[in-house]
Amino acid sequence: MAEALATAFTDNLLTCSICLGEYEDPRVLPCYHTFCFGCISGYASKTISREWTFYCPLCKERIQLPREGLVRLRKDFRVHKTKEILSQRQQHEVSTTIRETNVTSVTQAIAQGAICCEKHPNNESKYYCEDDDTVICCECILTEHSGHRISSIEQTAKCNRDKIKFALVKARKRFNYIEEAVIKGQTVVMGTVNESSDSQIRAATIECIKKEVQSMCKLIYQREETLISEVNSAYDERKKQNEANKYILDLHHASLQSACDFAQELIINGTDLNIIVHAKSLTERLAAMNKTLFSSLNTPALILYSPGKISTADLKTMLGQVTVQSQLTLGGEGTNLSSAPRPHVFLNKAECVHSFSSKLKHDRVVCISGLAIDEEHVFVVDKGNGTTKIFTHTGKFKFDIRQNNPFDVAVSQTGHLYITSQGDKCVQVYSTRGQQLTTMGQSHLKDPRGITLNGQGHVMVCDRGEKVIFTFYADSGQLLNTIPLSMCVCPQYITVNSVNDNIVISDILSKCVHVLSSTGTGDHLYQYGTEGSGDGLLRSVDTVCTDSYGHIFISDFLNHKVVALSPQGQFIRCIATKDDGMEHPIALAINPAGQLVVAERYGKVKTFQYLQ
Repeated sequence: MAEALATAFTDNLLTCSICLGEYEDPRVLPCYHTFCFGCISGYASKTISREWTFYCPLCKERIQLPREGLVRLRKDFRVHKTKEILSQRQQHEVSTTIRETNVTSVTQAIAQGAICCEKHPNNESKYYCEDDDTVICCECILTEHSGHRISSIEQTAKCNRDKIKFALVKARKRFNYIEEAVIKGQTVVMGTVNESSDSQIRAATIECIKKEVQSMCKLIYQREETLISEVNSAYDERKKQNEANKYILDLHHASLQSACDFAQELIINGTDLNIIVHAKSLTERLAAMNKTLFSSLNTPALILYSPGKISTADLKTMLGQVTVQSQLTLGGEGTNLSSAPRPHVFLNKAECVHSFSSKLKHDRVVCISGLAIDEEHVFVVDKGNGTTKIFTHTGKFKFDIRQNNPFDVAVSQTGHLYITSQGDKCVQVYSTRGQQLTTMGQSHLKDPRGITLNGQGHVMVCDRGEKVIFTFYADSGQLLNTIPLSMCVCPQYITVNSVNDNIVISDILSKCVHVLSSTGTGDHLYQYGTEGSGDGLLRSVDTVCTDSYGHIFISDFLNHKVVALSPQGQFIRCIATKDDGMEHPIALAINPAGQLVVAERYGKVKTFQYLQ
C-alpha cells in the first residue's frame, strides 16, 4: 500500500512539468504553479525580457522577476509535506490502524508540529509580529520586536485561514462558471455551435447586397466586391477572435484552478506558518481573478447591411455599408482584466418582473424589517410575527425560524444566516436550513438593528442604542473592531459598497444616509438627504443596499419610493414610486441576477429590472 501511495503522489504532486522528474527545491510562482528551483531558474534565464519578466511555462501569465531574484520565490509546502508523509510511510512498518488512516489525517497531524524560531532554535515560534510580518518567539518579543503589535500565531493563522476560505468560496463559483464557458468555447471554436445560424445570417446579408447591386450599372460592381469582402473579413475576424478568446479562457482556467487547488491544500494541510506566508498574496490573487471578465463565445454574430439610396452622386452612399457590432474581447497580453468596462445603463423605467406575498396563513399583522438573498433562497424578517421566513426565488415558502424580536438578516457566501435579535440583544447564527449554530455579540450589543457582511467576510452590526458599528469575526464571533456613529441621531441599517468598501448607514430621524470609509476609524466621507417629496428628496430613510457597480439604493418609506444614487452620492433616479404601485418599501437587496428586490412593510416582495 505504501508503494502504491508513493507512486500516486509522485505522479500527481511531486512531478515537475519542466524536467518531468521529482521536484528538487520546489518553488511557487505568483500564478501558483510549481517548478523545481533549478528548472524555473534555467527557463527564466532563457526567456526573460528587457522588463525583467518571463511567462509561466504552464499558464503563460507574465511573471515579474523579484528584485532579489528567483531565490525569493516561496517554497511549495505541499511537496515538502507529501515527502514527509511518504518518508513516514516507507520507513516504518504500518500497523493495521495506520493503514486505514487517510493521507489527510497524517498531514494534519504533521501540521500540528512545533515551529522553531529561526533566531532562537531552542524556542518555539508562538507569536506573530504584525509590524514586521513575521513569526517570532517569546525571546524575540523582549528584544528586537519590543513595542510592536504582537498576536498569537494561532489567532493570526485562523484569521488568515478564514480570509482564504471566504475568497475560495467565491473563486470556486467563478471557476465552475469559467469551466463551463471553456467547454462551450471548445465547441464554438470547432464550429459546432451557431454554425447554421451564422451561415444563414451571412448568406442573407450577401444576398441583400447582391439584390441592391443588380439595380446598379456595371460601375458599381467593384463596390459590391468590397462590401462582400467586409462581411467575410468580419466573420473571419470573429473566428480568429473566438480562437484567441478560447486560448485566454484556457489559460485563465488553468491559472484559477491552480490557485484554487493551492488554497484548498493550504486550508486543509498548511501549517500556521504556511497560512501566514501565503495568506496575503493568495487572497489578493483569488480576489483579482474572481473579478476577471470574459465574453461569451457562443453569441451569434451581429453583422448588418444597411442599403443606401440609389444615386450616382456617391457610390458609397448608394450601396451603404457593412456594420459589425463590437464584441467584448478577453484581456490579452498587457490587459488589466479586472478593469475592463462593464455596461450599467439604467432603464428609463424599471420593470417589476416578479412579485409574491410573504404573508402566511396563520400570520398576525405582517411587519417586514429585513431582507437577504442568496443563490437559492429569499430570507424575509417578519418582525410582526417574530420570525424569519425562507422562500424560493419564485416565492414558494420553505420554512421559518422563530426568534425573540428579530430585526435584520444577512447571508454569507459560506451559507450562514446572521440575524439580529433585539429581544436577546445578540446576533443569532443559523445554517440556511434553519439549524442554529451559535450566537455572537451578547456582551456588546444593546439594540442591534441592521446587519451586513463586508468584503473580508466579517459581520458588521449597526447598534442603535450604542450608536456604534460592531464588527465581529464570522466564524468565532469575536469582536474585531468598533466604529462610533457620533454623526448619527438614530442609526438603523447598514451596508458595505462592494466597489470601494465604503460603509453606508441610514439615519432615520435625520432622514439621510452617511457614508464612511472602510478604515478602522470609519472616517465620515459625505451624507445624502434633504427632506421633501420631489425627485432626490426624502421623507424617511430606512434600508440601504448597493449593487455590483457601487450604486446606492435607499428605501423612502413615507414617499413610497426607492432612490438610486451614484457611488459618489449623486442622485440618479427613482427606481420605483407610488405611481408604479410601490407601497411603504422597507427592505432592499440585490439578487444573483443583478435585479433589485424590494420588500414592502406589509409583506409584498417585488423584483425590479432596473438596468439595460
